[in-house]
Amino acid sequence: MEKLFRYEKDLVDTFITNYFDKKNKISLRELPIRWGNIDIAFILGNKKVPFNSKQIEALLKPSNAKIFMKIKKNRPISEKTLFNDLGISKNTFFNCIHTLISLNLIIKDEKDNYIRNIDYEFPKVKIFGYEAKLTDYNKAFYQACINKNYVDYSYIVFPMDAAIKIKEIHSDILEENNIGLIGVDRKKSKILIKATKNQNIKSYIKFITLMQYAEIKESTI
Repeated sequence: MEKLFRYEKDLVDTFITNYFDKKNKISLRELPIRWGNIDIAFILGNKKVPFNSKQIEALLKPSNAKIFMKIKKNRPISEKTLFNDLGISKNTFFNCIHTLISLNLIIKDEKDNYIRNIDYEFPKVKIFGYEAKLTDYNKAFYQACINKNYVDYSYIVFPMDAAIKIKEIHSDILEENNIGLIGVDRKKSKILIKATKNQNIKSYIKFITLMQYAEIKESTI
């Protein structure tokens, strides 16, 4: 029996074409949000951000993102309160504060409290991650589990014949781990197991994912 896809790239190309492109949805390949990258990512919702390239570059750093997300536009926060629970050193904290102030992302008011200097509220977006493999279920499952730290919905993607077998054997463990399964053939891509939303993703991680998307989109303009 002839294989549906000879190479993983063929699987990815076909999946993107018949799952995203036909619906005018813009996906991203190799999203560098974690070590090893996420094969394919898609963000549903308002992806526009009011940041310039230098601001985006700074906000891609976890410590900067943590601090920025903790500071609000109309709610001044003291230095002590801001520093608590960040899990970073004081030296890192003050370096980050200096960076964020120098880029006009935050300001220090007359009472030495910090406020956000840019009108931005994190949009209501859903982030999807997809790991595509021809045959290696164990590796795909492992990577999809890791992806749950960075996306709302995590999927594994396989050629249709392999996906059907995976569903028969591994449906319970996939559902227990909130991981979805998609089968792909030359004409269509079909969700065989629907992913359920990951409730544990941290807000600053989701913010960094959005910044990664913004950086990649800006570089392609």
